[in-house]
Amino acid sequence: MIAGGLIAGSASAQAPAPTADPPAAAAPAPGAQTADAPTAAAQPADPTAVAIGDQMDFSSLGEPTPPVPPRTQSAGAVPAPIGSRNEKPDGSVAITAGQRLPTAWDAKVGVDMAAPATLPDAAPGQAQDHGAGWANVAVPAAPIGLDQATVDARVDPAADQGKLSTSLSRSVPVGDGLSITLQNGYAVTQTLVAPSGAPAAPRVLSGDGAVRLDLPTATAVSAGASLSSTDERVLPKVSAEQKLFGSPLSLTGTISERPTGDTDKSITAGFKRNW
Repeated sequence: MIAGGLIAGSASAQAPAPTADPPAAAAPAPGAQTADAPTAAAQPADPTAVAIGDQMDFSSLGEPTPPVPPRTQSAGAVPAPIGSRNEKPDGSVAITAGQRLPTAWDAKVGVDMAAPATLPDAAPGQAQDHGAGWANVAVPAAPIGLDQATVDARVDPAADQGKLSTSLSRSVPVGDGLSITLQNGYAVTQTLVAPSGAPAAPRVLSGDGAVRLDLPTATAVSAGASLSSTDERVLPKVSAEQKLFGSPLSLTGTISERPTGDTDKSITAGFKRNW
């Protein structure tokens, strides 16, 4: 009976404790809970704790992480330089050097430098190097049903000339190793500085189109024509290019018509290397 009374007494003494705590926390006395009130209010009022809790809840629900900025926007990314060197059998050399720009579109700027062949009987200073500055932007062409669309700007101080052009192309495979490419181009050429007292030269509008057939034997044949606002006739052109032995060496033959009506025939060989 004494043990039962002790057990009953201890149970009755512990029962009011949990019932007494909730009212104290829910309705604290003005003077009794002054020490606990700041602690209870600090957690919901802390904006840092709420932000961290929200992030933890979103990650647990599988929310996607914020998008990573494009690589081109990183401060430490430096685009690699571009260029090519073309050495011709006559001793002349053409060099292109440029740099890609960190933009959403494929944009490049650079210079073209040409060194003519030095002839044994040439006078000193007769053969001079010259260069031109250029810029190229590749516009997304898929929305307009093309494979490539570019806009080019070029300034040639040696020729005192500036040119703005665009090029469009679309390739269609027609078999194993065979493809047909449709090419179109349009350009506006303007003389930069007119000689003293001479009237300014008018703008020259020009356009050209060609169909190119690429064969599996590293051979390309193209046929096209060009038209300019300074000419009164369409000038046809046919060319064939053959790469030799899977190397940068190539051989190109061209037959074209001049504005005077004469036929121009040429065969050129070159070595081209890109980096």
